[in-house]
Amino acid sequence: MNAPRLTGIWVTACLLLCSTISFAAKPAPSTDGAGTLTGKVLVAGTRATIVGATVTAVGIETYTTETDNQGGYTMFPVAGGYTITATADGYNNKTFSATIREGKRTKLNFALSEVVLTGGVLTGTVADSTGEPLSGVLIETNIGGYNDLTDAEGQYSMEVAAGDYSLKASLDGYQSATKTASVAAGLTTTTDFTLNKLSAGLSITALTATPSSFVEAGATTILLTATVEGTPSNYFWEQLSGPKVPLTGTGLTATADVSALEVAAECELVFELTVADATNSVSQTVTVLVQPVDMLQYPGPNVQIGGSTTAVARFQYSGAEWCLFNIGTTLKATTVGINKGDVYELVLPGIVYDIEIIDYNAQTYALVATGSAGVAVVNISDPTNMLLVSVAPVNYYFDGVTYTEGGGSILYDNIFASDAGPVVALASDGNDLYIGDNNYGIHKTSLANLFGDIREEGDGTLLIDQEVLTVQYAGEHTWGGPISLEYYDGKLFAGLGALGMGIFDSATLEQTGRYNLYTDEDRTEDYFGTMALSETVHRDLEGDLFLDDFTGMPDYRQVNYEIGIIMHGTDEDNTPWADFEREGKWYYEAVDVDVAQQGNRTIAYIAYSLGGVIAADITGFETATATNFLNASYLGYFVAVPANGPYDTGSQPSSLLPYEGAGMLKESGVLSVNVLGDRLYLTDHFAGLVILNSAGEPENWHGDAPPYDNDTDGIPNNNVPEFEDVTSYDMSPWDPVDNESLPWAYYQPPCELATRELNGHGYGLALMDNILLSAAGQIDVLECSTAGGLVFVDVVDIEAPLMDDRFDIAVAFPSTDEIGAAPDGSPTATISLGHTDGIAATENYIYVSDGPHGITAWKITNDEGYPTDEVHVVANTLQDEYPIDVGGELIYPASHTVRNVLDPNGQFTWALSVGNGMRRVPIAEVEAGGGEVGLPLLMKLHIDDSFEHNADWGVVKKFNYQDQAYDVEFLGNYAYVADGTNGLTIYDTSKDPTDPHGGFFVGNIGYNKGNPLLGTASGIELWTAPSRQRYAILACGPYGVGVVDITDINNMQIVKVFEPIKYEDGDVGSADGQAIDVEVVGDNAYFGYDSFGLVAYSMAELVEPLPDGVDPTDLFKKEADGTVVYDYRPEFLGKFKLQDVEGYEDADGGSVKMAYTQQSGNLYFYAAFGHYGVVKIDYTDATAPELLDAVPTASECVDVEISNGRLYVGDHAGGLVLFK
Repeated sequence: MNAPRLTGIWVTACLLLCSTISFAAKPAPSTDGAGTLTGKVLVAGTRATIVGATVTAVGIETYTTETDNQGGYTMFPVAGGYTITATADGYNNKTFSATIREGKRTKLNFALSEVVLTGGVLTGTVADSTGEPLSGVLIETNIGGYNDLTDAEGQYSMEVAAGDYSLKASLDGYQSATKTASVAAGLTTTTDFTLNKLSAGLSITALTATPSSFVEAGATTILLTATVEGTPSNYFWEQLSGPKVPLTGTGLTATADVSALEVAAECELVFELTVADATNSVSQTVTVLVQPVDMLQYPGPNVQIGGSTTAVARFQYSGAEWCLFNIGTTLKATTVGINKGDVYELVLPGIVYDIEIIDYNAQTYALVATGSAGVAVVNISDPTNMLLVSVAPVNYYFDGVTYTEGGGSILYDNIFASDAGPVVALASDGNDLYIGDNNYGIHKTSLANLFGDIREEGDGTLLIDQEVLTVQYAGEHTWGGPISLEYYDGKLFAGLGALGMGIFDSATLEQTGRYNLYTDEDRTEDYFGTMALSETVHRDLEGDLFLDDFTGMPDYRQVNYEIGIIMHGTDEDNTPWADFEREGKWYYEAVDVDVAQQGNRTIAYIAYSLGGVIAADITGFETATATNFLNASYLGYFVAVPANGPYDTGSQPSSLLPYEGAGMLKESGVLSVNVLGDRLYLTDHFAGLVILNSAGEPENWHGDAPPYDNDTDGIPNNNVPEFEDVTSYDMSPWDPVDNESLPWAYYQPPCELATRELNGHGYGLALMDNILLSAAGQIDVLECSTAGGLVFVDVVDIEAPLMDDRFDIAVAFPSTDEIGAAPDGSPTATISLGHTDGIAATENYIYVSDGPHGITAWKITNDEGYPTDEVHVVANTLQDEYPIDVGGELIYPASHTVRNVLDPNGQFTWALSVGNGMRRVPIAEVEAGGGEVGLPLLMKLHIDDSFEHNADWGVVKKFNYQDQAYDVEFLGNYAYVADGTNGLTIYDTSKDPTDPHGGFFVGNIGYNKGNPLLGTASGIELWTAPSRQRYAILACGPYGVGVVDITDINNMQIVKVFEPIKYEDGDVGSADGQAIDVEVVGDNAYFGYDSFGLVAYSMAELVEPLPDGVDPTDLFKKEADGTVVYDYRPEFLGKFKLQDVEGYEDADGGSVKMAYTQQSGNLYFYAAFGHYGVVKIDYTDATAPELLDAVPTASECVDVEISNGRLYVGDHAGGLVLFK
């Protein structure tokens, strides 16, 4: 991308007259005047006030005051942004941010929780076998990094976090000893050691390995040789760690067979020899280093475990009805019938987005949209023997693009190009193929080109005859790429996402019409209520609205204005672009279109994601042209199920969605639509298969008795987007005691059927030709249920009194063949994978987080302990999103988990369950081999395994906000949770989490309603400085890098929060995108950014104190003319971005989660790079990272874990991917 840029931020002419301030420290206080800051300081969870609390505001100046005898305070700061902290003896401090406006009163109350004792002391004495004290003995804990040396009296003492520890005592010349110790908060635990001298008569003087290091397949045998002093009578060789290899030992030598060893990451083989005589034994280890040759996907190229079902299409073969569908990258064919038929499959080079079946030259073909892999041509003339004919990528190029980058600067004349455009939709008229490219628009090529495999000369992509650009840039993220294509009567109807439905002439590809719900200002009954763009966007001095002339959407000027004047300034105004980009685009995303002639009208039915299904009048579309443009008129709509159920739509208080956090929004709502006669068939993420009547009269769609009042709290527009503006339908739950209840709207006209989830979330569908809605015994609808696979639905009685009696799932094809444990423990549960977002690994198992399906445990070694290609489920949590009562035992799920983190003691893995907090999953029995393939264990959770501050049992009054757990680190009993927009939350995991007064909730820093101090905390690491100061390092989403001093858990302090420095054309700005994950390795921190790359910082610079009076959440300010007022941000050491590497300039994807290895002083990162795949980076020199390898995955690579030198990759909708 070529990006000449305009320095500074566009503002109206009068603002450009402001004076220039040189690059320096913060300016002197403004003389513009002051505002009033007032409030009270209370005891958290009560109405009691705290007298004498200190309130400090840090901003343009620093102000301090104390609360009066009523617990109140008032100060008069100069107008501007401030970080305000309240402290009081015996209480945890609390920090908020606020903008003080001239002449205005700002009220800010604090609720301080009481100080909690969290530390204890480990002490003891070390002596020899005669009782003499030993000095200089190193005592170290297995976790937490605590250590001490014994003094002359053999004594040691360490202050540690309360918890359970393994202590090791070691001294040269003595046998080491290990003991366990439990430390309670506020108490001292004494643990003494006795060390025995090593025998002078028996020792291993040398233990060598040949070779000591080798590259995969570079050696077949390792020879281990020992030299021993003394006369041992027994020799025992064993392998302690690393991927197990056959080991044969005889006396002083042993051989390890590494001929079959296959690895994708660096690993170490550690061998131990123990020799013994009649009285003593000694041991010694030797390590062999192994390096990989490559990352080889197994069990075969493009083969993945599980994955979402996203496309289905029907065809006939030998007089029978067949269908094609996919599970991830695998295309499957089967007969359609009331009984399940055989399934035939073919692996494709990418995940399947769409299938178009055509006859060509007396053969039947499936044309398959496979994302960046392009268009796959599959011969299905014999579906029992499908043949891949060709796969052709599609290129695109467009230039002259103007947009505003994340720092607020306008970039002109940008070029966007790729030789692997993401192909997501296909349509054909029998002569030509129309290709929906989500990053560009619509391409057209003749079928002759496709079947002749005619390629472009330069890059080998499919020859294109015509094309039209549909995307629009305002900010950094494009709008308007096609998601679906429908060919109807010579026109193409495209679901263009944020740009609504587009109508295109198939001959010329000119756009001739549209409907966009977001820009339709006559519509008031939707998730943004009465919002009108023409009234909310800014305008220039001539009155020109900051809207794109063609699409009517906010343009780059509006983005520039919102970032520069509203977000980075102190002005107040509407922010329609930001509101839309954060959440609104999921509510106004046109994803599918179907068209039908209804009487004398032609109606388009648009699947509008969370906006529901919209019916628009397109009568006259046949004669519309680019100059005689058709703006379709709204006729009616039916609602979608809100993202979090009838009463919980907006759980994100500041609309700052982390990488995984957008998942529920971007995958929710109405996703597919088909019309047949006077009925409309659609799929809804939560409602499943839905049938509406009166398709010909959508203006009559509404509930039984409108208008309805869906404002549940009486506060208008307090939670936007919301359903409180819906008046045609009753959005209250049909069954208030059912966690998964649909709204009443689905039990009222025009809705005749709402199945709820059919084994999984609703996605695509296909209708049979002769549907009978009142008779059983035939298949009526084929539904893609994403991670739930494909289901054949028989609508048995559309008029049955009970909804469940109206349909039947006749046949189901799950996304995996794995057998899981049902709630009663029986081996009867179906295991689904299709939201694979997190993986944790031990030596023999991986634990996979798969969103609504909780956690599954997979055995990755065989019965002898060797790494295996046959990876299968041996245990699982409840495969449901809500608790289930089994014989009086209420079992909880680990639902909506995006990550799981192993407990240091190895007894649990902790599911980070976003809105459900942090859940403790027992794995000790799994690790002991208790689960088997075919006889899996149920990993049971109970209510006291759920650590939440907003839970089923109630709320923590002192912190009653929605949980948003994304990552966790442990120190003793304490879990430090990256809690989304709540910031950093600490729990005591030794306490009962159902007792709000029992002390399980320890503290929080970063919560600040509407403007979180730590952005969206989604990754966390703990680090101890040489000074013994302890820090939490956080990936703060759009706020970037966060550092918190947690040395005193009762007085945590934010050290820094900032977006990394970004230079463009010599001008300084801020990084775009979000920091998603973080790893601390040695003295450096590495942040994974979804669009900025993998960024390295020196820990010393991150924790370096700021000058007095500097707000730690406001380290950078730039004036409207581009002048830097102040910049306290540390420079990063190095940055790796795949798109900066030659040959990868057009690659899609940014760094998400990551794993790393260290070997021979080298540091290697294996980064999940989103839509690209797995990327291996040599970060040995933090200032000069280098690309070593990059391997694509089919969907969206979001996590990488390493075990036994193999990679286990979470590919979201692509399921589980394995490399060796």
